[in-house]
Amino acid sequence: MKVYISCLKNYKYLFLLILYSCSIEQKDKDFFNPLYSNSSKINSSYKSGTYSKDSLRLSYSFYNAKSMLLVYNKDSLIAEGDSIDITIRNLEKRLSKIPTACKNYKEYANNWNAPINELSSFHQVKIYAFNENDIVDSLEANYVLGVINKDNFPIVNLNIDEKLFFSSDSGCYVPGDSFDENNDQNTGNYYLFKQRKQIASIQIIDNNKQYLNGEFLCRIHGYITPLAPQKSLRFYLKKDTKINKLLKLNHEVDKIILRSSYSGWGSEIFLDGWIADVCRNLNIDVMTYKGVKVYLNGEYWGIHGLRERLDLKAIANKYKLKKKKIIDADDKGFSKTEGYGDLNTLLLKIKANPNYSYESVIQHFNQASLVDWLAIELFFQNTDWPCNNTFYWKKTNQNKKWNCVLIDMDACVGKPKTNMFDFAVKDRSPSLGGVLITYLLKQKEFQVVFKERVEYLLQNDFSTERLMQKFIYYENLFNPAIKEHYDRWNSIDGLDKYKKALKRIKGFCENRQYYFKQNMNEFFE
Repeated sequence: MKVYISCLKNYKYLFLLILYSCSIEQKDKDFFNPLYSNSSKINSSYKSGTYSKDSLRLSYSFYNAKSMLLVYNKDSLIAEGDSIDITIRNLEKRLSKIPTACKNYKEYANNWNAPINELSSFHQVKIYAFNENDIVDSLEANYVLGVINKDNFPIVNLNIDEKLFFSSDSGCYVPGDSFDENNDQNTGNYYLFKQRKQIASIQIIDNNKQYLNGEFLCRIHGYITPLAPQKSLRFYLKKDTKINKLLKLNHEVDKIILRSSYSGWGSEIFLDGWIADVCRNLNIDVMTYKGVKVYLNGEYWGIHGLRERLDLKAIANKYKLKKKKIIDADDKGFSKTEGYGDLNTLLLKIKANPNYSYESVIQHFNQASLVDWLAIELFFQNTDWPCNNTFYWKKTNQNKKWNCVLIDMDACVGKPKTNMFDFAVKDRSPSLGGVLITYLLKQKEFQVVFKERVEYLLQNDFSTERLMQKFIYYENLFNPAIKEHYDRWNSIDGLDKYKKALKRIKGFCENRQYYFKQNMNEFFE
């Protein structure tokens, strides 16, 4: 075990001084960690689980069975009598050796590199016990072999058509035939076929529960991350599932995203999830987050962020509304009427007249939601905002107000001193997000409400104690599994950059409150 000591300034959080976490270099000795399997009376020599072993000799039996059928890797084995055996071994790298991005982009940082060291693999064995011609019992056993350390990540067992993902002519996960090295930021199969939906089989389990299991349509997700070696994938769930339980949501989830760790700029792979977790009880809708380990056709595919796709359908599900009864406004123009949909007219009025009546503006918004949204974006230093990542929704009823949605907080958490107030009002993007933010921050009435709310947040949700508590949870969750993740994607100095990012985030947690308040007071003077 390693002991980490953080120099914290307040006795209220002395319990955080000594943190115990698993080493990310040292491999545990032989171990077993349970994984979900269905209820069955079929006996197994090895229970479903995660193993450090590279191979298992499996024996299954059922009392008085006339015959047994075993299905593994699409192959079937039949044995007369009440038992059946098979040996499973850690998979050789095959799909993971296929370049899924350019090996040397001209500007984009995340090039593809071949994986290093041994990686774990996922195996599913299905066993059926027969009495004459009837199935009397069945077992679905799940195994992960060759794992470095114990961890607490849920497992995603993803099975896809390899041609649709990896073929040079039509594979959506690779640069392919359509890639042009002279236009490497805008070409490639991952853009040409990005919106194509294909069937994939996906199962999500943890040590004792199954949250999702079935075949669903999926596609490549994201604007920039298709360039990255590890892609984000969007899944369309067309039937009731238990995925909301894993995400700790009280509503039906109709779309999920397996979000690439490269969305976190390569080294801060849980940053967006950590911020969403900190802010989930504020007056704003957030994308919930759960870190998961993905295995694609059995091969280890790294850590992803499991997210609900936060769109109008998700909002409707959350608030038990009909989708046709709500509208949205966003910076990407998805809301149809150029940028920002129905909000566009108001923003253009503000742009034309910076002295436009404050009351005429604020009456269109849920003020509590708007204030919290600005406080979050400014406090956590989202440098991909307000030019991007602005999303609002409201009911279509007359006089209903716009609510704010928190999305894509990957480009956050720099130096604690960074003045985001100056940054936000210098936004020069063609979108109108900066127009609204600049207008609000210069209104005396808004400043009063904003400062009062910030004072509360700095003592509560944004306090050092609260931020460190959430951060330590994610740091300890990721530590046992992070080395294998960087072995898989082998980004240059990836593990060292990850460790440096952790130190920077800790420094942010400890010092951001003072500088944020100082920046705010100076800007409002």
